[in-house]
Amino acid sequence: MSRSPVYLTPEELEKECRFERLRRSGPGGQNRNKVETAVRFYHLPSGLVGEASERRYQGENRKIALERLRIELALSIRDVPDLEIDERGAAKLPQDFVQRARWFARLQGDKIRVATSNFDYAILVAEFFDVYAATKENLALTAELLQTTPSQIVKFLAETPKTLEKLNAMRVKQGLTRLKG
Repeated sequence: MSRSPVYLTPEELEKECRFERLRRSGPGGQNRNKVETAVRFYHLPSGLVGEASERRYQGENRKIALERLRIELALSIRDVPDLEIDERGAAKLPQDFVQRARWFARLQGDKIRVATSNFDYAILVAEFFDVYAATKENLALTAELLQTTPSQIVKFLAETPKTLEKLNAMRVKQGLTRLKG
């Protein structure tokens, strides 16, 4: 299984990107129209983009744009594990996935604990959607395999609206109702 670029360090990810400085409206007053504080990262292998312009300083926007790109990568690039069937006929995750997954290290009971600003957040989003794809988009089975509950997954994904929207778009395609965070 190849690793998703979401696992790359910010420095490694930047090497795979084209970086642009842009002018945008927003905070900064008169200085806003004179300097290029907005930034955009184009991930060359995938064509995905992360952009930010809401901060006054380019360095802050650069960090935000890179995190937005990592979320885009987490939502778009799948590294789906092949589920195994145990002796009772129940699905289980392969041991190599369990060993490398950051998800299980972040569990506290059945709750997933990580701030959206944490480097691992995008990785956990990717791992959720990888397992969700492996279960053929079965939220209850995904939650069971990830040792949590569907409601905890929804709370986790609701931390960034785009992630919950991705789950809801997948559910609507299946004819299921949208979930609220």
